[in-house]
This record gives sequence, C-alpha cells and structure tokens, in this order.
Amino acid sequence: MAKKMMLSIDDKLYKRLEQHARRNGETINEFFVRAVCDALDMFDDFYDSVESVDTFDARPNPHFFGNN
Repeated sequence: MAKKMMLSIDDKLYKRLEQHARRNGETINEFFVRAVCDALDMFDDFYDSVESVDTFDARPNPHFFGNN
C-alpha cells in the first residue's frame, strides 16, 4: 500500500525541481521517488563501507548517523 506524504517547498525551488524532472521525462512525483530511492541507496552504500572499515579498525565506531 502506498503512503502519502505532504511536503512544503518554496515556489522557486519547486519550479526548478519540476524543470529538472521534465528534462528527464519524469513527473515531479516520479522524480521525488527516484531521488529518495537513489539517496537511500547511496546512504546504504556509504554506511556499509563504514561498517566494513570498522571491522578492520580497532578504534570504536563513531556512529556517524546517530546512536545505533
């Protein structure tokens, strides 16, 4: 089931995002979904690389993204 989320964006920024989406042949909603998914993938890749470095590093994990 899809969830809806309200997002308040400045008109000037919205127009820029809309133009960017249009250039890529996307609707604004498709653009946001893709952008969020891409950002989550990049976060996971970065976090996984930090964890793998920590397994080889004797120093304590600095918890870059909050207390886990």
